[in-house]
Order: sequence, then structure tokens, then C-alpha cells
Amino acid sequence: MDLAAFIAAAGRRTRFSSTHRDPMIAAWFFLGRYGETAEGQALRKVLRALAATRGDFAESELALFSTETLTLITALAEARYQGRYPEADWLMF
Repeated sequence: MDLAAFIAAAGRRTRFSSTHRDPMIAAWFFLGRYGETAEGQALRKVLRALAATRGDFAESELALFSTETLTLITALAEARYQGRYPEADWLMF
């Protein structure tokens, strides 16, 4: 599935709004703590896809994420599409 379908599927799997005031900082903290785990590596892949505004994902990759991380992904996608962060911030992943 493409990036938009992946983000939509992530949103359907969680019914909660993100509690992160700054999803980019939350992603950095998450990666600093769990970056070497399967979930951390999968989040890094999503971040790179958001930076490139395209990506290919298997539906099974959704299972790698906790509900909290799925809400973070949807918040990051919303921030990307709203232009909340400078382009350079997205390229750091």
C-alpha cells in the first residue's frame, strides 16, 4: 500500500487523538529510546516516507506499532501535510 493508504489504515486502527503537543519531538524521543527495536525501525521508515511524501508498505507492518505509536504516526502525518515543520526537520531521519 502507498503512504496515504498506510496513514489512513493507521488512523482506523486507533480511535484516540494524539496527546503529543509536538509530534516531531515525541518521535525523536521514541527513536532515542527504542530506535533499534522493530517498532523503532518501522517508525523510522514511516518518517522517511513522510519526508519523501511517498512510500510503500505492507499491511502487516501496521502490526509492528503499538496504539500509542499509531497515534503518533497519524499526528506526524497531519503535521507533514499542514507544513508544521521545515523541510530540513523531516530530512534528519
